[in-house]
Amino acid sequence: MKSFKLIAMAAATLVLGISSCSKEEGIVPSADMYKVTLNFKNASTRADGATAVPGTTVEINDGYLCFVSANGAITRVFTISDDATDVSGNNIKNSELGSTPVVLGGIPGNSKDVYLITNTGFYANLDAPAVGNTISSYLANSMDVRDQRDYTGVTTLGSAPLVAGIEADQKTAIITLSTKVSRIQIKGMTFDGDVTGTVAGIFINGYYRTMQLNGTGSTFIGSIIDVDYNESGSAIFPSTHQGIVFDAVNKNFDTDVETTVVPTTANGVWGYNLFVSTTPQVIIKFTDVFVDGQEIVDPQFITINGFKNQSTQAPIANLEGGMMYTINTASLVIKFENMSPDPGVKPIQVDVTVVPVTWEETPVDPNI
Repeated sequence: MKSFKLIAMAAATLVLGISSCSKEEGIVPSADMYKVTLNFKNASTRADGATAVPGTTVEINDGYLCFVSANGAITRVFTISDDATDVSGNNIKNSELGSTPVVLGGIPGNSKDVYLITNTGFYANLDAPAVGNTISSYLANSMDVRDQRDYTGVTTLGSAPLVAGIEADQKTAIITLSTKVSRIQIKGMTFDGDVTGTVAGIFINGYYRTMQLNGTGSTFIGSIIDVDYNESGSAIFPSTHQGIVFDAVNKNFDTDVETTVVPTTANGVWGYNLFVSTTPQVIIKFTDVFVDGQEIVDPQFITINGFKNQSTQAPIANLEGGMMYTINTASLVIKFENMSPDPGVKPIQVDVTVVPVTWEETPVDPNI
């Protein structure tokens, strides 16, 4: 697998040198065919780090490089993978990307644009683009939010026109990769007052379960019905999506002993990779809650209904692709007065740290 450093918004640079084949190479020049010299420079994307450390790299595991005509028809497709043994045929071995130039032959002369789609098979299992089909029809393929659960499998997309290069017979293109995935992560929570109980689960309310490659979201998931917030799974939060859009936390707390609860996950956060959308709610479920020794109706919920950039205090209305929104332990203060037996009630706002990925992070404050 080829690893690349993540760079905010200028995620990947792809330079294509296209020249007509020369007689010295034994190929007769033709306006209908090009030879392409392909360089990947600082190829990058945005993704979540396995250890949730800012600056984590992401690996391009596989993908497709598509040449497209002026009317949007796909003219040639190259497959990027670990399995390719050479660059013959329609294959590009990803270990060769970013080192020596890759020479591709047989590019139709009516090609006007180039598209790069990465990590299409690691989890997403997207079919290969087909020559003759339109690029728009391919970009209508849908991804499930589960497909983006691992930083090494986040899907990225970029495109650029083929333009005249320095030499008369050369064309070049610079592609900027981007992702339709953002990340919310919680480093812990702080309790205020004399309270005991159990943090039963954390749920994302208001997210797209699926999204097309072109950024069109569908299957919007949201609920304010308490029985949907079942840490063992429900119709809204199926067990197959545990650890993706919800977590069964099951951590006891007692403020007489300790005022904070933090994850015991391997990466030290409760983290959720989500498709871009308006900022969703984060709903935390509590059970067996006692306040000042008095038992409270079971269960109880805290609803985070918005984020503020911790640095600027500006509200965050939308999640942006390639951004990590981090809620620090001290920023998420749990007070009984903000709890409710129903989700979506008594919303709070939190400060978050927001950082454009490399996955860098941005501290954010929750609205409570």
